Amino acid sequence: MDQNSQYNGNSYPYPLVSPHPVVVNQLEHKKDGLAVCSLVTGIFSILFCWCLVIPLILSLIGVIPGIISLARTGQHTGLALAGVILSAIGLVIGVAILLLLLMVTF
Repeated sequence: MDQNSQYNGNSYPYPLVSPHPVVVNQLEHKKDGLAVCSLVTGIFSILFCWCLVIPLILSLIGVIPGIISLARTGQHTGLALAGVILSAIGLVIGVAILLLLLMVTF
């Protein structure tokens, strides 16, 4: 048996693997702080929708960083988009409950 035949039919006895390490760019996997802030405040605005003023404040705090994060990255990241959607839902529920309480009171 020929020595070159053990290397997949290649005529050189060197492996096809690069001897240098592969560098992976870790900056692409960095999470956006504004998107996380938007998501957390959106969740809290839905959880506290039964309060009067808290969901309105939390929703506004959640929508603004979410929109800034979406505009800054130029793409629809999942965290920022989810934060804007949850904050908008919390805002609608908070306004609806506030109007319902005002209608019942008067």
